[in-house]
Amino acid sequence: MKINIDKAVVNFIPENENEQDRLEALWRELIDCNGYALKLAPIGEYVPAEGKTAAAFYIEGLNEKLAKNTGAEAAARAAKYTPVYAEEDNTAYCSTCNKTVALKAGDEIPLCCGRLMELID
Repeated sequence: MKINIDKAVVNFIPENENEQDRLEALWRELIDCNGYALKLAPIGEYVPAEGKTAAAFYIEGLNEKLAKNTGAEAAARAAKYTPVYAEEDNTAYCSTCNKTVALKAGDEIPLCCGRLMELID
């Protein structure tokens, strides 16, 4: 698969039928007919010199999308989550994908990569 980068746009260009099918499957996971789009977030690091042969990405929002689309059982599991709120201004950090989010006192601590983000300030 070719990857072209043009400023802030990344194009994935399949080079065979298998790659085309896989790209189409990814596209269908990321986009739905109502215009709701999920995001790819990098996980960890990609350092080919250290033997890492693949770059890993997490699909943000996929768990919520699945909970909405897979019926009562998934919705019940999602409903068991009890929101946790920041007691003071803080920064939340995901140790899986290295994402950070600034929080104000009273903001809900978000879920990321399938678990609650950690407070670091």
